[in-house]
This record gives sequence, structure tokens and C-alpha cells, in this order.
Amino acid sequence: MSENLINTSQTTEEIHKIEYSGSVSELMPVVLKNLFFMIITLGIYRFWAKTNLRKYYWNKTKLDNEIFIYTGTGGELFLGAVIVFFIFILPITFILGYITATMPEIAPFITFILYPLFIFLIGIAIYRAQVYRMSRTYYRGIRGAQTPGSMGYGWLAIKYFVLYFLTLGLITPYALCKLWNYIMDNKRFGSGVFKADAKAKPLFKIWLMTYVAMIVVIGGIGSLLIDAFVSQNIPIIITGYILIFVTMSIVLAWFQTHLYNTLISSVTFEGVKLNFEMDVMKYILFSLKNTLILIFTIGLGAPFVMQRWVKLFCEELSIYGKIDFNGISQSPETGPEFGEGLVEAFDIG
Repeated sequence: MSENLINTSQTTEEIHKIEYSGSVSELMPVVLKNLFFMIITLGIYRFWAKTNLRKYYWNKTKLDNEIFIYTGTGGELFLGAVIVFFIFILPITFILGYITATMPEIAPFITFILYPLFIFLIGIAIYRAQVYRMSRTYYRGIRGAQTPGSMGYGWLAIKYFVLYFLTLGLITPYALCKLWNYIMDNKRFGSGVFKADAKAKPLFKIWLMTYVAMIVVIGGIGSLLIDAFVSQNIPIIITGYILIFVTMSIVLAWFQTHLYNTLISSVTFEGVKLNFEMDVMKYILFSLKNTLILIFTIGLGAPFVMQRWVKLFCEELSIYGKIDFNGISQSPETGPEFGEGLVEAFDIG
């Protein structure tokens, strides 16, 4: 009883309101402009298109009636992509091409050996994307920052990939919590420090149930598909794939809901606590609608789906606790001069 009273007093002491005010009608001109220039530039405008969307999402998000500002540019993203192309993509492509042409018998093994390198680079790409985006994010004139640590995150990505392989995926909750804590513990806003202490233990029971459910789904519908392939029953094959997709999406959505609630609710910032409580059924129906939007728009509705995600997270997120922004000084981290080229190379966000 006393704990409830303490929590209530903390929550009512100071609640920070975060809201997203974007709408389909306001976003539509941005999307149409991006689409037009993407077509006439044969896709090169994608870097500026991504920047236009980020500026819109940021500017439509308010915390205590103060908007977020994104200062990144399409030119910075383009420069990052060009640098990565010449120092990474081109050399790797040339080397693999040469080996395939001159030593075809060992080419498959070289690709296998390079796989850990790709996992390492993907980890670096994810982290460096945070470094760039945080350095281009301002709130009340204060700049965000992600402190250097991309190499460490890359090694963690390899470590947990190996453990994931050895445990057949059972380590997933632990790996996700550790990676999340690493990123958040190195995140800053001015001189203010973020901290995260996500615990995997509460997620393991849910993940094990999800794990078993996925095996049952794949095993049950998989046997049906084998018979359908043997008899070349096309309607049953299509139905089977649809059933696997829908069922697996629902099962994974159950775990993902609890994962989001755990990760986001583990974050604190200078005395401010984040709390995230999303309902499982709401998340499932929400994800289903997003999937239908993407299908019926042939992917062109992706910006509107992203807007729906931002709005949902703002609705489900509670922020409480007292913070003195006057006591937070500007961040010394200015960030890189160019954008997230590796993320573009791997096409992961």
C-alpha cells in the first residue's frame, strides 16, 4: 500500500506531455514531393527524401509543447553513402568478383568467412546511425549525442550472434536487453545522461512460450505444405504461406509488445523516468493495419506507416519526474560531418 502511494505521488508530481500532431493531409505533400524527385533523379533523391521526412516527424513531435528539431541534410547522407561505396562496397565487390572468377572452388567458403564481418559492420552501422541522428536532434536549443562506441557495439553484435546460433535463438531476450542498454547508456542530451537497465529475466518465460508456439506453427503448417508441394496443390500452398505469415506475426507481436514495454520502461534521464505500456491486442491490430497499408500501396505508404508508429509511441509513452533544463549545458559532441553511409549500404533503416 505504501509503495502504491509513493509511486502515485511521484507520478503526479510532474508529468511531461509528449504528443505527435502530424496528419495524413499534412504529410501527403512531403511524400508526393519526395516521390516526384525520386522518379526524375532515378532514386538519387532518396537521401533528401529521408531528410524531409525526418524533419517533418521531428517537428511534429512535442514534449511539454516544445518541438524537436532535426538539422541533418540530404547532402550529409549522400556524402556518407559515397564514402562507404568507395571504401567498402567497391573493394569488397571487386575482391569477391576476382575470387569468383579465378578461384570458383573456394568462393562459397570466402562468403561464409565474410559473414561475421558483415555482422560486425551491421552493428557498427546501427550504432553510427544513432551517432549521426542524435547529433542532428535539438530540443530547447540543446543538442543530443551518442558517444563513441560503435566498435564495441559491433563486437557485441558478433558475440550475441554466436550465442544466438549456439542456443538456437533461446538467448534472444538477453541479447536484445544487453544491446539496448549499451546504446542507451551511451546516449546523451546536452550534459544530461541517459541510463537503461532492461532486465531479460521477465521476458524469458514469454520468449519460451513464443519459441514453442513458432515451432508448433511451422511444424503443423509445414507438414501441410509438404503434402501440397507433392500434389502440386497451388491453392493449399498459397493458403499455407498466408497462415504461417499471419500466425507467426501474431505470435511474435505478443513477444514484441512485452519487449517494447520492458526496454523503453527501463530508461531514465536525469531524474526523469520513462514508462511504456502497450496492450498486446492493440499492437497486433495496429501491426495488421500497417501491413495492409503497405500491401495495398505497394510500399508507397511506408511514410504514413512510420507516422502511425511515431504517434502510437507518443500515445503509449508516459514521462514523469522533475528535471531542470537550465542545469543542462550544451553537448560537446558535435557528431560526424557526414551521414549514415553503412546503414544505406545494408539498407537497414
